Amino acid sequence: MEGVDVEFEGMEGFHKLKSLWRIEYEAKTLEPILTQAATEETKEIVDSVLGKTIPKDLPDAVPLIFEGKSVITGNSVKGVFRHIISSQLREAGVPICFQKVKYGSAAPEQTQCPPDKPCFVCTWFGTPSRQGALYFSMLRSHEPLEKVLAGDPIPMIAVRDDYRAIEARAFLLLAPLKENVKFHGVIDGENLSSEIIGAIKEVHDISGRGFVKFGGFKTRGFGAVKIEILKVEKYGTVPFNLEKEYSGDDLKSFLEECQRKYHDLMSRGRRA
Repeated sequence: MEGVDVEFEGMEGFHKLKSLWRIEYEAKTLEPILTQAATEETKEIVDSVLGKTIPKDLPDAVPLIFEGKSVITGNSVKGVFRHIISSQLREAGVPICFQKVKYGSAAPEQTQCPPDKPCFVCTWFGTPSRQGALYFSMLRSHEPLEKVLAGDPIPMIAVRDDYRAIEARAFLLLAPLKENVKFHGVIDGENLSSEIIGAIKEVHDISGRGFVKFGGFKTRGFGAVKIEILKVEKYGTVPFNLEKEYSGDDLKSFLEECQRKYHDLMSRGRRA
């Protein structure tokens, strides 16, 4: 890992359940979005909803569908949150690990952090061999597919690298969700610190400018979403009970205080 050690607020560990958290949020599409479902059955469902003749047997890329609603998997959401937080902390000089990669011949090889000393991101998001403390639900659209699917498929041309010839370009037909589609989701957590809640608030702020993207074809004008945290609940565990619900002005103040602590963590990285 890069840099020197930067202390952050730890967690109790999975052997001791001190608190449980639930963060409810809404994600609204700022651009058309495609979650790239690959099954022929799903393509047939979308084709029937479009209800019009298209210049192909079936669209090439369509949204993922579950029980009549468009969905974004929790694994996809978790990956986006982890990427943004990891990259931001590395830029701030906080040691954050990642799997072995090389950035050109002159760059040193970077490895994962040791299991007995996880970095900030591994502490909360986990590793392939270690469970994390954050659980991301599937995002479900508020309305059924018929109301959120864009009315007309979008054609796209892609040059095929295997042939390297303009005459062999692939013609794609995309059937995305339209703009202003709202999804609901939750992030559950165990023994969360103010810093990790502040990091989630940071992603919330970044998304307001369109820099948080889900799904496929993100480099071609698809996928931007705005995240809005609706409510945060903190539960005690001995016995299990709702200790505090943050909403309205309380939510705003609580998230801002957590974000200040996350910013302090980044400041310590710059000073290290």
